[in-house]
Amino acid sequence: MTPRLPLIALGVAALLVLPTRAALHDLATARADRDAARTGAAMPAAAIAAASAAFPADSVADARARLAARVRADAARGGVLIETLGADTAAPASLAVLTLRASGSEKAVLAFADALERGNPVVRMAQWRLTAAPGGVRLDARLVAPWRG
Repeated sequence: MTPRLPLIALGVAALLVLPTRAALHDLATARADRDAARTGAAMPAAAIAAASAAFPADSVADARARLAARVRADAARGGVLIETLGADTAAPASLAVLTLRASGSEKAVLAFADALERGNPVVRMAQWRLTAAPGGVRLDARLVAPWRG
């Protein structure tokens, strides 16, 4: 063994110290940012919608009924068949939540979904799936709307 080999190894190790230190610093910063993001995501939002955008209703059952009436009216105007429309009783008390299955021509179902999302008061599709069906498409969706008493 030559006396130069340990010196070369020591020199290479000394050269790698600075990039390693910088990488460890970057890793620590990334972990701190991740932890801060998790903490921020765990805090609830102050409000999900403006009061003017909510369904006026006397109770959650009334809000669900008003939402169902609006969905049925929009479907009838657009020529969309409502196959099922049911209440989701596990939803938070401040939200009217319905499960929907509708079908029709692709153009009609897409126009119906657009009318729901753009209408007032606010209705959002929390989950949705569009699948091919005989003679058109089928929309399976979970409709969510805030309400106020």
